Amino acid sequence: MGGSGTEEAGGPSRQRPQFEPKPGEGGERPYHPYTTQYDEVVLAEDLCDPEELARLRHQLDQQMAHLQGVVAKLANRLQRKLMAQQTRSWDFDLEEGILDTGRLARVVANPTHSLSFKVEKETDFRDTVVTLLIDNSGSMRGRPITVAAMSAEILARTLERCAVKVEVLGFTTRAWKGGQAREKWMADGKRPQPGRLNDLRHIVYKAADAPWRRTRRNMGLMLREGILKENIDGEALLWAHDRLLARSEQRRILMVISDGAPVDDSTLSVNPGNYLEKHLRDVIEFIETRSPVELIAIGIGHDVTRYYRRAVTIMDAEELGGTVMRQLTALFDETDGSGRRFLA
Repeated sequence: MGGSGTEEAGGPSRQRPQFEPKPGEGGERPYHPYTTQYDEVVLAEDLCDPEELARLRHQLDQQMAHLQGVVAKLANRLQRKLMAQQTRSWDFDLEEGILDTGRLARVVANPTHSLSFKVEKETDFRDTVVTLLIDNSGSMRGRPITVAAMSAEILARTLERCAVKVEVLGFTTRAWKGGQAREKWMADGKRPQPGRLNDLRHIVYKAADAPWRRTRRNMGLMLREGILKENIDGEALLWAHDRLLARSEQRRILMVISDGAPVDDSTLSVNPGNYLEKHLRDVIEFIETRSPVELIAIGIGHDVTRYYRRAVTIMDAEELGGTVMRQLTALFDETDGSGRRFLA
């Protein structure tokens, strides 16, 4: 995807599983975009001038006041769990390493004793990165997107204190009713089965390597009128997934927050009615069965358990913050099959 203000995740090159769109039914073409010419990956700060971003951030701060209590308790619980799993341990009485000052007294008492050294043990701690992918569709407007922004903030602040990298991404479209992609299709003679027919807008609110203090204002952008449009979930999942695969961390977690099935009127008006949903299901199956990325979904008022193996549905946006923390706590409690905890 192109566009001004783009940012791509860095990291070592590696053999990556490749997603291949499955053929449609009855001779239909596999899922494809009509054109990617007008798609963009954009930094949140490039979509809004600094003054308005500061105003939106202040608005978010005001709305966060009453939510802090219960979610802060859960955040502290998660932080304590992670910190406990990162406890340092040492090998003592070695001939080289770091001088063990705690055992100097015995050398003073008996000079025949040699100096004692210590070395920190290698632990099974596995570097972890978490991506929060937030549905920025019009149906999220109001309380759902506000709570999603709050939850992203609390999650990022909590995990950053525990040395766990967090990326916050959003997905929507640049226009209603198709934008420039649809105009191009019409100018080209309205070919049948054009595929995805809208201009994607994928937003980086916080890159994984960016400190929270530098990006905290960006969460307010979700509250801006006009940002939230259509949602094309399948391609957004692949985008977030590929960014995670480019990371060097050993454990990569992708958490999706959405309030409904993929909807783009422009695309669905000229393709089969299940076109976007089928692609989403294919992408989910690919990630869940062929990728090292761990995928989890939270549906707001929408049953996402019919799409994702690991999913939870909440009926009230107010439950989102606590649910995010509980799901992550459960993930960090899991073992790797040998009885060792993932982050132990």
